[in-house]
Amino acid sequence: MQEDGLGLRERKKRARRDALIDATHELVREQGLEQVTVEDICDRVGVSVRTFFNYFDSKIDAVFGVAPTTFDRQVAEVYATGGPTGDLATDTRTLVSALLEFPGPSKERVGVAIELMKVEPTLFSRHMELFDAIRQEMQSVIGRRLDRERAEAAARPELIAVAVFHIARCATTLWYEAGSAGHPRDYIDAAYRDLHTVLGPQPPPAS
Repeated sequence: MQEDGLGLRERKKRARRDALIDATHELVREQGLEQVTVEDICDRVGVSVRTFFNYFDSKIDAVFGVAPTTFDRQVAEVYATGGPTGDLATDTRTLVSALLEFPGPSKERVGVAIELMKVEPTLFSRHMELFDAIRQEMQSVIGRRLDRERAEAAARPELIAVAVFHIARCATTLWYEAGSAGHPRDYIDAAYRDLHTVLGPQPPPAS
């Protein structure tokens, strides 16, 4: 039986990715961010530089465990042009799933990254850049979809983008709490329920 429903190949990929993150954390702690090279990280893990770039775009992204592609452009384009089902709510769910395509690092590794940000200002700046770039891309895609449908909420794609991010983050948190069993996508339903619990049903229109 495959552990957590994952194939051997996927488990090996996760293990190598985690090893690269851990090595990056160790080296940055030991030497400082500026002194560490991608070659240093690869030497510590025992992989090629080419392998490193299959997982991360830079040593800074390795600190955060950020994959080169954190948002599936093909999924985004299908969504922006009215797909895949034509139902806005159902299709917006596909954006949540797209954000969760690459599971994030463990809570412990996230904690190390936060600690490193406190002593390496470059890391904090990059963290904000990464978040803002994904948010802007998401907001643009949602805006295109709403404009296309002339939806009532066409002026508020940022609201939907924030909701999508919240659900993705909540699903990831639930995944962490479950011991990283399965995939964060498995917890999307629970994240939706949490959001609905907080916001409640839609209020009646004002008279």
